[in-house]
Amino acid sequence: MSKLIFGRKLLTAVAFGLVVSMPLGSTVALAASHTIVMSAEILPNGQHGYKMVSHGGNNGSNYPATAVIPGPTLFVKQGDSVSVQLINNTKEKVGFKVPGLSTGSKVEPGQTGSYSVDTSATGTHPYHDGKLGLTGLFGAIVVDRPDGKLESYLDADGKIVPVKQRDVKKQQVLFMVGSTFWGTEISQDGTQTPLWTNPTLGAVHNDIVRFHILSVGPGHTFHLHAHRWLKPVTETRRDKSGHSRDDKDRDDYAHFRRDGDRDEDGDGDDDRHHNSSKGTVEHRGTPGIIDTKLLADRFDSHVFTVKAGTGVGPGSWQYHCHLFSHMEAGMHGSFRVDPVGSPQMGTSIAGASPHGAIFGNSSNDPGLVTFVISDQPGTWFRSARADTIFGITGGTRSLEVLPPGGSVNFIMSDTNTVHTITSLLWPSGADHMPFDQVRAYKGGGLVHLSKPGLYVFTCKVHPYMFGAVIVDDPATDGLDLGDTIDLATGIKNLPTSSDLATFLLKTFFIATAPNNWQDYTASTPWKITYPNVSVRVTGGTVVNLPEVMTARYGNDIALTPPTPPRVHGVGEVWVDTQFEKTAGKSKPGTISVVDTATWKVTRKIALPEINMNNPHNMWTNKDQSVVYQTQWFDNKLTMIDKRTGKLIKNIRVGEAPAHVMTRPDNDDITVTNNGEDGVSIIPAGTMKVKEIMPTQKSGQLATNPHGHWISTDGNQVVTPNIFTNDVGFYDIDSGAILERTPTGGSAPGAHPIAIGMMPDSSKFYAANLLHHSVSVIDRNGTLLKTINLIADYNPIDGTIQDRDGDGQATVGILPIQLPVSPDGRAVVVANMGQSIIVIDTLTDRVVKMLPCDAGCHGANFGAKKGGGYYAYVSSKFANELIVVDVDPNNDGNLSDAEVAGRVPLVSNSHTHTDDRITSLAGYGGQGVLAIPNVYNSWVKNLPDEWKSQLTPAQQNPSHR
Repeated sequence: MSKLIFGRKLLTAVAFGLVVSMPLGSTVALAASHTIVMSAEILPNGQHGYKMVSHGGNNGSNYPATAVIPGPTLFVKQGDSVSVQLINNTKEKVGFKVPGLSTGSKVEPGQTGSYSVDTSATGTHPYHDGKLGLTGLFGAIVVDRPDGKLESYLDADGKIVPVKQRDVKKQQVLFMVGSTFWGTEISQDGTQTPLWTNPTLGAVHNDIVRFHILSVGPGHTFHLHAHRWLKPVTETRRDKSGHSRDDKDRDDYAHFRRDGDRDEDGDGDDDRHHNSSKGTVEHRGTPGIIDTKLLADRFDSHVFTVKAGTGVGPGSWQYHCHLFSHMEAGMHGSFRVDPVGSPQMGTSIAGASPHGAIFGNSSNDPGLVTFVISDQPGTWFRSARADTIFGITGGTRSLEVLPPGGSVNFIMSDTNTVHTITSLLWPSGADHMPFDQVRAYKGGGLVHLSKPGLYVFTCKVHPYMFGAVIVDDPATDGLDLGDTIDLATGIKNLPTSSDLATFLLKTFFIATAPNNWQDYTASTPWKITYPNVSVRVTGGTVVNLPEVMTARYGNDIALTPPTPPRVHGVGEVWVDTQFEKTAGKSKPGTISVVDTATWKVTRKIALPEINMNNPHNMWTNKDQSVVYQTQWFDNKLTMIDKRTGKLIKNIRVGEAPAHVMTRPDNDDITVTNNGEDGVSIIPAGTMKVKEIMPTQKSGQLATNPHGHWISTDGNQVVTPNIFTNDVGFYDIDSGAILERTPTGGSAPGAHPIAIGMMPDSSKFYAANLLHHSVSVIDRNGTLLKTINLIADYNPIDGTIQDRDGDGQATVGILPIQLPVSPDGRAVVVANMGQSIIVIDTLTDRVVKMLPCDAGCHGANFGAKKGGGYYAYVSSKFANELIVVDVDPNNDGNLSDAEVAGRVPLVSNSHTHTDDRITSLAGYGGQGVLAIPNVYNSWVKNLPDEWKSQLTPAQQNPSHR
């Protein structure tokens, strides 16, 4: 990592106003007038930063000449007059805001805004762009006391030592944002040097160092090893009229002196007793000694002073967020205390920089690329400079390139729920791999990458979110994909030239580029656009990427227009078109309602009044009058009137609610909180969560359940536990954990994602997404069998032939939903790798493979008119619904299972909508719900109006 952090050109702001500019050590208590002009700029990596243009009334600060993160630190005195002008040179509406202390509003690109700041409250305060500025528009304004007093420090002998500005050797400003520290160092002469991400802070033994710790966004807990400081108290000053003002973080403890109320500093200020004619002073908080400080959500700050290495001597001491999941995501750095006379002289070392070396930006400093984690389709990992590189990356906004030694920053600034940053694949032997987080949260991550090759990251909660980084050695030809890669599933040394490697690459370029999705309304062939670049693969071979991908998987494929089934279904099919965008919402997602009598989309439900966000899975109540809808990228369950499509209630249930299902015995609602560790229970007839049933014991790893199922008698819930790679059996009434059955064997990362159940609850089927397998488990939680869906697939050359001796040549890559037919004869597995697998439950063997669309995902059964069942299968990256008949002639032989028809999910002239569709029409097919619900136990609760449309066998499926 480059240590060239000093010697940068710095802008010395012009000083003017009522007082002559002075260095930071000055203690002259005169009010000043500050006229500050800053600009908001776009940095080379696409992040935004504030830049100082001029500072009239400057008190000695020497500002960087470029835009920086955090922004310039503004030093003023209590009572100073501060006005700020902001020139917006970005492409977004931004502003300047000091929470609770400033006036002014955001301005459009190219415009200038004016702001004023109230400096009556001492302390260090964050400023930001008006929307928390998590991608870079944040900084600090320090309001110091006019008398020059700063926070006292704690000496090795326990003595509290007062500090004035002239005593401080340097100041460190650290912002805690996402899971990254952003730093600035301020020397004694006022020079501000950006230290960027997770810097190594330097000091000389016994230097007095002042720390300003701030946070924006979700809260953090700051901890510094080997050093202690004084716990802050809050001072409230009240004038004779009763007006009050709070001064934050009064750590000097003049108010609590142990030697009485003497004026030790000789400035005539005894803070404990003030003349009542001038007002009163109150103190809140108990004095004490701390080494950890909790910072609240949204924005917070804390200031303290230490004597470097006091009591412990020189050394390197870690600072970090004390929340373990944040620390493991990269939120840590070092405070290095050098001996007096050391050649290092307390020099700090900057971390990776937005101005550093990345694709398209030459520099000798380590570079930083940033991904914004988003709820928006295709761009879930969106490069901060997506618009710049879009034309280079083949349409994806989720690919970045940087040289060895750079870092990747992830920030969850455009999402309503929790995520993880998790390695999916990486170059074999790469340092710090795999990168993972044991808990999902709203934060981010910072990863240092040194070995050339391809790195792909995902979210374990939402496992089709992808972001990729190519670490490219500039000395080699072609972009480096690496010689071999390792996978999160335990596969080691897979050649990058192998079919599995390129198939996963194809999946990435489809998932992250909506222009690569299958459009069944288009008259042109389906074309997948790949970056037109040469890549270096196994053995150092350099090949053209589009040529290889086209040779293996074809391109410009003619799509056959959808043709509906000849035989009608019963009722309706509700499909979560999770990516469809409408005019009245900032978040994506609609519900598409298909009438199975006409095979037309009759209704689109967007619910703009609640900004419905990524609707994912549905279920109904007993009489089929209410549809329950989860919002997977949010924390809500939505109740919808089935007849009108109108909103009934929006209920907070937990982070990232995935699937919903009612108990067949009493109609209670159960919701898996995929971003948390439990199942929310809403009693029938109510609209509030009664309890959240834990899916693991106290102290155990978080499970994060996804697509559950409930036993026929309603007493048990069975969940696929993604984070712990097992299937959990739970008693709903008591909350008891009955069994936890591992599904991955000795290999890591099975990622069980969905459950299917036999009508009599005798067997359960679990889809293991990343192991490409199905686990068969009995009612007691005993693993009976693992069905390998890629047994016939050669991952090196891509050939598919009967290798397991079952007479079939089939492949199911990345299985997701897998319902069992209501009569218990078949399991239909929707595989993201564009296939549908049919399993015979009598033998638990694969009997048929059918084609599916890109991103094949959702599946559920509904009644076929006149008898039998249809399996309705949806796909994320195609705008049609596939209808499968597993037993067309009703003879019990599943080998003749077929695609009975296909139904477009786009609206037509007769479709009723509650919001205007603007883009991605019909895309994002995930949860599927057939109404009426014809699964065993639920079908018995149907009203007569629905039962009358079913055959006797459909009314009693468990009797077959």
